[in-house]
Amino acid sequence: MNQKQEKYGNWFLQLSLALLVFFGFLRPYVIEAYRIPTPSMSPTLPVGDHLLVMKAENGQQIPFSDRMSPFFHNFRGQKWLLMPATGSVEIGESIVFRYPMDQEVTFIKRVVAKQGDSVRIANDTLYVNGEPSIFAVAHQDRINPSIIDEQWPDCLPYLKANYAIADLAFDEIVSNVVADGYGRPVYIVPEGCVFMMGDNRDHSSDSRIWGPMDIELVKGQAVVTYWSWQPGSGLPKLGRIARLVR
Repeated sequence: MNQKQEKYGNWFLQLSLALLVFFGFLRPYVIEAYRIPTPSMSPTLPVGDHLLVMKAENGQQIPFSDRMSPFFHNFRGQKWLLMPATGSVEIGESIVFRYPMDQEVTFIKRVVAKQGDSVRIANDTLYVNGEPSIFAVAHQDRINPSIIDEQWPDCLPYLKANYAIADLAFDEIVSNVVADGYGRPVYIVPEGCVFMMGDNRDHSSDSRIWGPMDIELVKGQAVVTYWSWQPGSGLPKLGRIARLVR
């Protein structure tokens, strides 16, 4: 083999190894791309944003571990084995997760409360443990407001009686509703779960509809927008590229 052939052979080997590392380990367990398909997180994350999601923070599912014998099956997690986690889910993070009602579908929302916290929404303001949340008020649609962002969980019986809302987990949610010290209904986030909400509060299907999200459904935290384009035109939105997700 001559020197030129050896050079290209080494280059090809290095590229192959890099692709093997990315698709064999980094992509399944460390980092993944995700595209914003709906306006539920706008204006923070508008339609057309492409994100990099850090998956290692919460420990990813090990493929096929749901088929293992019970001793290993319950080593970490209730449904499958998980990779070691580098961190934990925290309030304020934008999390990509498997939709509880259809785990083949992927959603992104913001964590606004954790297990044991009480959640209540009154007059478009989010209260956690009786105090306005650090994310108390997000984007509001003054023209087409939603009842779930005006009074929640107070509105749940009205929703069930008057609307056919897809995936409304009425029974699951109300089973965790209690009265606070003032007699007002509040929702208590169950153990092992977090409460998710979209930033576009009036137009978001989130934990106010389908209930709490099991931590084991987390795929990762959105960390940066690596690309963004204008829907319908295909033009890039250069000002959003390389922007950290907050």
